[in-house]
Amino acid sequence: MWNKRVALGLLVLALSVKAWAKKEVVYFGGGGEPAGPSTIFDAAYANFAPFSAGSGWTARSYFDGGHANSEAIAQQKFKGKSKPMTAKNMADEIASLKARINNGSLAKGDQVMVTIATHGLEPKKPQSTHSITTTDQSFNMDELAQLRDLAEKKGVSLAIVDLSCYSGNSLKLGTDKTCVISASAGGVSYNTSGDFIGRNMKKGLTLEEAFLDGRSHPTAAVPAAPQISSEAGRKAYELTKILSESMQERSLIKSTKEMGAYCYGTKSNPYAKLVSALRDIGNSSEIFSYLKVKFGIEKSQMEPLVQKLEAAMKKYENSRRGVQKTFDEITGLEKQECHAVASMKLCGNKANWAFGYKLLKEREIKGQLDEKGRAELAVYRSYVNTPGFRKWESLKAAHGTQDGLFDEAKEVARVEREVYQVLYEELSKKSSKPNPCRSFVL
Repeated sequence: MWNKRVALGLLVLALSVKAWAKKEVVYFGGGGEPAGPSTIFDAAYANFAPFSAGSGWTARSYFDGGHANSEAIAQQKFKGKSKPMTAKNMADEIASLKARINNGSLAKGDQVMVTIATHGLEPKKPQSTHSITTTDQSFNMDELAQLRDLAEKKGVSLAIVDLSCYSGNSLKLGTDKTCVISASAGGVSYNTSGDFIGRNMKKGLTLEEAFLDGRSHPTAAVPAAPQISSEAGRKAYELTKILSESMQERSLIKSTKEMGAYCYGTKSNPYAKLVSALRDIGNSSEIFSYLKVKFGIEKSQMEPLVQKLEAAMKKYENSRRGVQKTFDEITGLEKQECHAVASMKLCGNKANWAFGYKLLKEREIKGQLDEKGRAELAVYRSYVNTPGFRKWESLKAAHGTQDGLFDEAKEVARVEREVYQVLYEELSKKSSKPNPCRSFVL
């Protein structure tokens, strides 16, 4: 009897500790935007579920600083206590979290979620992750590694939600104890992905469930692939990255040489490996009760799913081929050229010469050219009338009006959502590693 009473007392104590555990979310967003009344991050911020009454979260906001409408949303939500998203405010908040973990104000069992919704930058060596923009300068996400290590050492449950461009690089902060979610793989993300992930962070769900539900929402099927740091998420990405690397808009096309391994297609080995994995799952019946509810996919429909995937990829490849050809022709013509202008020797590529010609023309119209300026304009005018420049100009115009690549990339994204979900559920069943994204309850 005594043992039962002790056990019951310990259980009550454990439940009480759990009930009183702190749940804190810090939101950094809206930095790096051009002048105007609003930012493109306003919707994701306004719809963020942990901000809602009854969510159970204590929230702190560092949002924007310079856009009237955006700041009004922040001040209304936080009753005037939202602070500008400056690099100093970010650094101070991170330092405060570390200090509170060290002094025990944040203790074992407490939960902290750091959320980023701003512009992101491509990683630069020796960065492990990448940088994000604030209202004044960039902030290196590598700075969160110390916070993560300290939280893990003290038993504080930390989650990092990076909804910026290039946020897939932040998954390097993820461990068996720290969950990281991103709005993209290694490239550009879209606000719709971050918005739907954030609005799905509802009380009682796990962070993993909120991610998967937000990711699979039809409106969130844009040319970017949100990621999660769980073992199943990392393995699902390895199989599906051929798709996310194919989801490139026209403006993101690079030269064939630069693309390298990214030039995957339906005849590539990575694609064959992906299809093989899907067909293996098709031979297993356990997962299809979930898939039938989530996507309406019957066991007999795995082959049609593969065919839908191939059709989307081929449609994208066909559109991409024409855009790529034009882009490579433009790149081939953009060499450095030098010409004598009056007593000077000016060098630049065709874009530089086009810009110089435009400026001189504007000054001529305003009557601001002296004799030397008119002589310079004559050289520029002669150059922009050469066959080589005219061909380059024509190709640039054609490249700027080539349509459809975004739509084709979006179609690949729609199928990618289904494929990813199939793989994630199957790989989750086989995973033996701790999953901090599943144990992080919102």
